[in-house]
Amino acid sequence: MMYYIRVIFAVIGGVLTGALNIRGELGLVVGVAIFLGTYALFKYGLKIFSTVPDKKKLYMTGIFSFFLIWFVFWVISINLIYPAPLP
Repeated sequence: MMYYIRVIFAVIGGVLTGALNIRGELGLVVGVAIFLGTYALFKYGLKIFSTVPDKKKLYMTGIFSFFLIWFVFWVISINLIYPAPLP
């Protein structure tokens, strides 16, 4: 369930970052901030994850998928909303 929640946040975060036209290093900072937000959500917000025996799973579950999906949706949304002019 943690994996699916992170995937949903990655899609929302990628589209939001692209829609706000956030580029470069600031975009990466936003992606990391969203990931850390999901970690805080799992650790402090949702009590169903408080019984996880291995606390490393709270931040390691879906980390690669999160950043890959977030990056893809970030790039696609920037290119669809703010297309580069043709020469």
